[in-house]
Amino acid sequence: MKAAIIGNGFIGNAHRAAFNFLKEEGSNIELVAICDIRPEMLKKNNGERLYTSVDEMLAAETDLDFVCLCLPTYLHAEYAIKLMKAGLNVLCEKPMALNMADCERMIECSKETGKRLMIAQCSRFGKDMIIMKNFIDEGSFGKPVSAFFTAADGKPTWGFENWFANDKLSGSCMLDLQAHTIDLINWYFGVPDGTSTIAKQCAPDFTGYGTISSNLTYKDGLFVHVWCDWGIPKNKHDSRYTRINFEKGYIVRKVGAHAELSAVSYADGSVTDLSDRYRAVKSSYRDEIEYFAKCLASGESFAHCPPEQSKNVVAVMRAQETSADNNGAPVMVEK
Repeated sequence: MKAAIIGNGFIGNAHRAAFNFLKEEGSNIELVAICDIRPEMLKKNNGERLYTSVDEMLAAETDLDFVCLCLPTYLHAEYAIKLMKAGLNVLCEKPMALNMADCERMIECSKETGKRLMIAQCSRFGKDMIIMKNFIDEGSFGKPVSAFFTAADGKPTWGFENWFANDKLSGSCMLDLQAHTIDLINWYFGVPDGTSTIAKQCAPDFTGYGTISSNLTYKDGLFVHVWCDWGIPKNKHDSRYTRINFEKGYIVRKVGAHAELSAVSYADGSVTDLSDRYRAVKSSYRDEIEYFAKCLASGESFAHCPPEQSKNVVAVMRAQETSADNNGAPVMVEK
């Protein structure tokens, strides 16, 4: 199975490394071409055919099975649709698009052309996140009653023409960094019914909402709090934290200077280390690409990561944005 990467920047590096892992394992999934409009970015390759024009690549590479679309967010809808109309399956980086209308256009194009579309929600392929999902579904601690998610990171200054800094192109931290968190929340608990969100700009050179504090509510009484921030330089404070409270205990995940994944029982205070339940992972991107290719080959649906659920991520974040624009007023999520 032959693939290409369009966009050989920061996230393209992760995809390229994933293909290298697959190649070392003897997989039949092969990266054969890379496209980036910046010639200097094409120096990063492993012998693939190189292009600075998508149209040139499409004309020359007539036997591609799929493309990893690693362009900036504001180009996702345009190029995903272009590629599907050209007869290619598309693994598109997250977030799906800047707005719901573009998400729907992408899904509709997939249906019209018969070409497959999946959004690269890499967190769903992290073994620790899968363990948490299984723990929730097993119900050994009863129902979830509340949850707390944080993601603290530095401003992404590496983007092409500094596109992250323009919220009209990136959606700011609310649509970019937070996309991982919201996707996990939707996956774990379902799409929330509403939100009340406060958000602020994190730096004068980055427009839009760079720090977010949001409550997400559900009809059954569950509530989830989310804090995301782009104002943390990449140092020991760059971290991820999740705590899910259940009727009979809680599970906690920490990623940073010290990693932890543990379940704690309220009954006796016992702590179960869950970290040993998952194998060392070379790359969640590797597992994501392998899954995508497997579904293409078998004709199976993307049950683990359907594009409709990626659209729901954008729906939640746009409801948060509306709430923040109105000083935290409650807003229902469009479903």
